[in-house]
Order: sequence, then C-alpha cells, then structure tokens
Amino acid sequence: AADPMAAKFRPDAAKSYDVIVLYDMWQKITDETKADFVALLKSGKGLVVLHHAIANYQDWEEYPKMFGARYYLKPTLVNGVEKARCQWKHGVKMNVHIADPKHPIARGLKDFEITDETYKGYDIRPEVKPLLTTDEPLSSPTVGWTHTYGKARVAYLQLGHDHLAYENPNYCRLVAQAIRWTAGKTR
Repeated sequence: AADPMAAKFRPDAAKSYDVIVLYDMWQKITDETKADFVALLKSGKGLVVLHHAIANYQDWEEYPKMFGARYYLKPTLVNGVEKARCQWKHGVKMNVHIADPKHPIARGLKDFEITDETYKGYDIRPEVKPLLTTDEPLSSPTVGWTHTYGKARVAYLQLGHDHLAYENPNYCRLVAQAIRWTAGKTR
C-alpha cells in the first residue's frame, strides 16, 4: 500500500482512539493523509513518536515540526547548510538521565542504564522540552522530549530498538506514561 496510515488518520476512524503512536520508518504519504494527520494533532489528538519513527516522511517538511526533530537518512541541504547523514550504532550500553523528573512521563523514574541503538546527528527544534539525556558519545545528548503541536501533546523517545529495550522496565514505564500523558490522562 502506498499510504498504510491513510485510514487511521481519517477523522471518523480517529474517534476510536486518543493517541497516535508511531514505531515505523515509512516515507510515502499522500497530501490527503498529511492534511488529516495535521488536523488530528491540531485538534488535540496526542502523538508519541518512538525510536526510528524519527526518520519517517523525509520529504515532508511539516513532520519534523510535529514532534520536534529532523533525522537525516542521507546528506541534506537545509537553509544552505549541508547536513550529514545521521549515525546509528546498535547494541550500545548507555546511561539515561532523567532531565525532568517532575514531568508525568518520567514520574517515578531515576537515571538508568539500557542497551539500545543510538542515534547521533539529528536536529532538535529549540522549543522542545528535554525529558531524557545521555552522555554516551555515540548518541545525540537529548534522547527524549516533549513538545506541543496545535493542541496536541507530543512525546519523542529515541529508545526502543529491540527486545533489550522492551525488557527494560524503565523503557516500558516511559512508553506507558508517554501514552497516558499525550492522551491528556495525567498532568
């Protein structure tokens, strides 16, 4: 299918859920689906972007504005500046620091260690609010944040490549709390 999310982003289908969770790495999206996606977020539907979904929709300029960052799958010219392809490294043991322990997504969590895939070299919009950081040199320093887009609460978690992350209770708690927060179920 050229646009597998088209049906899910239609307003009539979206009435059945509170949050959109992306864990994909898809590129094709129609103009109609773009408009539906933007409308959902502007109306307040929550959005959680996980791991490699940071690299979705490389040719759609609005997508990075929605969740607060841009990942480069290839060298890209941005405002006259050549941006290198982002780097990744699988199986890195890293320390994750809770930058905002009072935020509902991080509630009850302390700094933790995880083995996961790192991403380095993506651009983060200045208005995002850092939630998770790392001092791992193979990673960009900010690995989780919150953002708003229209009326939507938005969260991004760079963690989550495979079973090593899924088996980490801190990661599971972050995902669950991000979904609840973006749905407006916690303050």
